[in-house]
Amino acid sequence: MTTATTHAILACDAIAERVLTYNPQADLGLLERAYRFAEEAHEGQVRRSGEPYFSHPVAVVEILLDLRLDIPTLCAALLHDTVEDTGTPLAEIQGLFGEEVAQLVDGVTKVASLGHASRTHRTATNLCKTVEAMVRDIRVALIKIADRTHNMRTIEVLSQHKKVRIAAETRDIFVPIAVGLGLGMIYPELQDRCFAVLNPQDYDEIVAIFDYARERVQHRGEVLRDEFLERIGGRFPGTRAIIGCCRPHEVHRIHRHLGDPIERVAHILRFTVITPRDADCYPLLGLLHGLRGPIPGRFKDYIASPRSNQYRALHTRMRGRGGCTVRARILSEEMHAIAERGITHQWTYKRGANEAPADYARRMRWLQELQECQQAMLCSEDFLKLVRGSLTTDKVHPVTPRGEVLELPRGATVLDFAFAIHTDLGWRCAGGRVNGHRVGREYHLRDGDLVDILTDPAIEPGGAWLKHVQTPRARHALRSGLSSRKRERILAIGRTRLTHALRLPPDADLAKRDDVVAAAARLGFADIDAFLIQIGSGKVDPARLLGAIGPQDSDERQPQGELVLALDNAHLYHLANCCRPMAGDDAVGFASSRDGVIVHRTTCHHAVRRSLDEQQTIPIRWQPGTTIGGRVGVLVEMHNRQGALATVCTQIAEANANILKSRTLSIAPRYGSVHFELEVQSLDHLTRVLEALRAEDLVVSAERV
Repeated sequence: MTTATTHAILACDAIAERVLTYNPQADLGLLERAYRFAEEAHEGQVRRSGEPYFSHPVAVVEILLDLRLDIPTLCAALLHDTVEDTGTPLAEIQGLFGEEVAQLVDGVTKVASLGHASRTHRTATNLCKTVEAMVRDIRVALIKIADRTHNMRTIEVLSQHKKVRIAAETRDIFVPIAVGLGLGMIYPELQDRCFAVLNPQDYDEIVAIFDYARERVQHRGEVLRDEFLERIGGRFPGTRAIIGCCRPHEVHRIHRHLGDPIERVAHILRFTVITPRDADCYPLLGLLHGLRGPIPGRFKDYIASPRSNQYRALHTRMRGRGGCTVRARILSEEMHAIAERGITHQWTYKRGANEAPADYARRMRWLQELQECQQAMLCSEDFLKLVRGSLTTDKVHPVTPRGEVLELPRGATVLDFAFAIHTDLGWRCAGGRVNGHRVGREYHLRDGDLVDILTDPAIEPGGAWLKHVQTPRARHALRSGLSSRKRERILAIGRTRLTHALRLPPDADLAKRDDVVAAAARLGFADIDAFLIQIGSGKVDPARLLGAIGPQDSDERQPQGELVLALDNAHLYHLANCCRPMAGDDAVGFASSRDGVIVHRTTCHHAVRRSLDEQQTIPIRWQPGTTIGGRVGVLVEMHNRQGALATVCTQIAEANANILKSRTLSIAPRYGSVHFELEVQSLDHLTRVLEALRAEDLVVSAERV
């Protein structure tokens, strides 16, 4: 990969002349003032290569001129390092060049006051600031990408460690942003330069093979082009064809994913057909397939279903002569302009569009995902990981039942799909149907999957769901939802414990009791909720508040508070696995900061031991008519006869109970015992099951355990 060579700095007049070719009404006076100001500000500064530092902002402007950007963006590009590297105050930039230019300059300026923060923290903080600026004005991203492009062109003067770090950051962050903006004239170069730095041996090997294969590929391309142009004749005037090889990073990716030898991949021919009219793309595809047979399953219609960056084209792969593969794409001149310049081709000052750059950018899904990463309030490492995941260019495109195509990172699950549609749908996701087949939440989606989400209003998400999501939207929604529910649960536990300690009714409004609020304040808590959270998490004993309140009149005391166990407050309690209580059992609760109130049967040995601590004990009662629980253990001892186990299982089934698990505990010559885990509807139902088993002659005993 060749690096940028030293060349004369582009003069201000030359920049103005290029601007006038696409923007005749441009304010060239503002551009000239910015040029002179930046030139003076960087006077005497030199780059690592020995070139004047001012050559860098001018080179950034040259890149942006190819994208035909407006005057404020070009001015900001000239001034983008003045605040950071010359000490020029941002207020001075605003006074001289206006608020619009100053905001763009501020958006690309790194955060200065980070002290001795780690590199990961500095990277995350600067990226967070860039995301904020990009959301306000996407032109910040364009300046950053042009800046990084020129830095990658001159990266050879840096140390190997710094080159690798910058190239990895460019590959993970800046390349995906450029892809998202549709900058086809920039991101392939960045991909190749990153590949050359990060995989130098593979890069050199591919380049050496290219030197051998280029002449052969060029010849095959010229033959196909001549045949194609002869076939279309004069029916499609203005149509042209461009031939070329795959780029080095593409060869490496194809070799890694498909396992094809590099020598074979290097002989792939890229064939691009560009025609003046959109309507001619499909007829030209048919003519092209008539010359070279298409490879089944390798056709993609991005005209009917454009990519998220508005890229449109027809892609196909064909069998070329001599065993080579032809990767062809067909697009109109308008589509080609969008493919090269992306978002910048559609803005107001160029084509009379009615949508400004910032408004257009807000509709871009990947930018919304970046904003969600920022709003997730994660640590620096997690933030960078989420951003890289959000910006990955490896995507899948599942389809909703209404025909809407979603774009998700490869590896996304049914749960990601549900959250991409709506947070409430993800929160109640019980799985889905993919192409008509029932799958779980963790199922990984593929391109073209037709996905229908199944919901269950009684479902309760847990922390394990975080293992099954890839997208920032889903991860942020789960984290915030689980955190909110945890706080709600701890508050309810604290309220129950405090009302119990104060012997108040369960529905007592503690916030309206002046004595309770005043006592909490004397103990140093901002409000009663802060105190309840400390009680609910087990960090503070309710007895502290009793001491702060002082003695109460006996007539103010009410029957002590109880926690009513119901289906609609299931997040407040957890049924103990040791004794598996269910509605109707004599039970007792114990405070737990992790699981809320742990409910045990009163006969459980754990309950007997923990009942000695009255402060941790919470009285409970079951809501009448509720059906909580249902998984119980039953130990059946039976005569050791042929078919005895089958008979017992039949009795359980006829009693309408479901066997979840069974385990043989012992077998003797005359007797045997089996432990069953059953699913029953209620305590009465369990009683009927046990009575049916005990009525069987071969059953010695049947007991709940």
